[in-house]
Amino acid sequence: MSAPERESGSDLGRPDIVSDPTPMDPAGSTGLACTRSADLLAAGSADLLATGSADLLGEGLTESLGRVAMLAGTALSAPRASVMFAGTYLLPQHGAARIDGPLSSFEQGLCADVVRSRDKLIIGDVRTDSRVSGNSRPDPASMLAWAGVPVHDQDDHVTGVLWVADQVARRWSASDVTVLETLARLAWSEVSLRAALAHSAGRAALARTLEESLLPPRLPYIPGLQVAARYAAGGTGAGAGTGAGAGSEVGAGAGAGSEVGVGAWVGAGVGVGAGGEVLGDFCDVFPAANRTWGIVVGDVCGKGPAAAKRTALARYALRAVARRQTRPSLLLAGLNQVLLDWPTDDPRFLTAIYAAVRLVPGGTMVRISSAGHPLALVRTANGRVHQFGRPGDLLGVLAQPELHDSQRLLRSGDSLILFSDGVTEARRGADRELYGDERLRRLVAGLDDLTAVAMAEAIQLATLSFSDGRRSDDTVALVMKVPR
Repeated sequence: MSAPERESGSDLGRPDIVSDPTPMDPAGSTGLACTRSADLLAAGSADLLATGSADLLGEGLTESLGRVAMLAGTALSAPRASVMFAGTYLLPQHGAARIDGPLSSFEQGLCADVVRSRDKLIIGDVRTDSRVSGNSRPDPASMLAWAGVPVHDQDDHVTGVLWVADQVARRWSASDVTVLETLARLAWSEVSLRAALAHSAGRAALARTLEESLLPPRLPYIPGLQVAARYAAGGTGAGAGTGAGAGSEVGAGAGAGSEVGVGAWVGAGVGVGAGGEVLGDFCDVFPAANRTWGIVVGDVCGKGPAAAKRTALARYALRAVARRQTRPSLLLAGLNQVLLDWPTDDPRFLTAIYAAVRLVPGGTMVRISSAGHPLALVRTANGRVHQFGRPGDLLGVLAQPELHDSQRLLRSGDSLILFSDGVTEARRGADRELYGDERLRRLVAGLDDLTAVAMAEAIQLATLSFSDGRRSDDTVALVMKVPR
């Protein structure tokens, strides 16, 4: 499937991202630490940087990390933002977080403090924070508030720092910190992908690197709900690339429990097909603003490293935006703008469906929006199956896609089913007939009072059986159920 052309004028071009390689001056320490940040980077990252960070930065990582900083500054309405990676500071030169000139020694010292402590550093007002010594405080006109989080690799080594700063004192909320931590994971996914491309001898090694860096350990537990996901990557043989997700469950009248499926895929991220090819379907479940939960299933056009990069960007950008916005159509519109702004020589569109879930008296309120993605299904407690939502434009093509919101209350025994087009487009081997929407609806209607885990597994097994054990595309089935 080839990507359509972007709408004229939607590509903002490649940003001018510059690096400040000047070593940090220990004399400019904040008073918390006086060790150079580059010297403090964990020894465990040495293998990743074996060919030198300059080589990785020269392959486009500079632009990507600069964009992560810009995204952080925009999301938190902060006028200054940067990513420090391997002692080099990557500074956005456009957008809300533009930085003119090199960083001050004070800002570099704060980054060193984060690396040394391996933990976040949050300062609401440098004039009153007791951790900042008087003779090292910056000019109040340049910066009063600062928040930085470490960029961890998959082994929890610190490889860099993502930070934002403001010229006025401010109270950084827990949501602000979560946004930073989410985007720090996006920064590491960019680093790991570049490193994998530079070092791996084959696609299988690249796929393993991506799996390690992108996949969370399990889906979260949502009190009062059952949530389960099942993923199967496309391949040429029966069961090739098959994986499974984790479903958190609460039985009726029972305490919290969890069930983890068997397989290589857990929770969210990219799939790995036959021969180590990286595929583009993804799903995710995460806490969002105003006591809601975000649930998303998406499909990136194509396969391989470019699709994997788009997948990681989509997941982390959605998580960041969802900490400040709950309306699904606006969340998807925000992701669309990120995709259009992101520098790439290989633009790829994606489809996605996003549900904002909130527990209310009498059930669970679900607000949903689809961007070029198959619409969700709702199975009521009496076995009736309804399509839920309205079609919308896919993302990464148009500057202003048409997106809609739909809302519905799910009551005891009702289920919400999200899935990728690999489910309905599974083909039978003999006559190439599609599995189709009607078969899926009949299957879901006949699932009786199964758990979310059992429903997700039944969908995957039905499509695998229909296609004679051979999948041409990866498939995702995600089920959320309100238990009786």
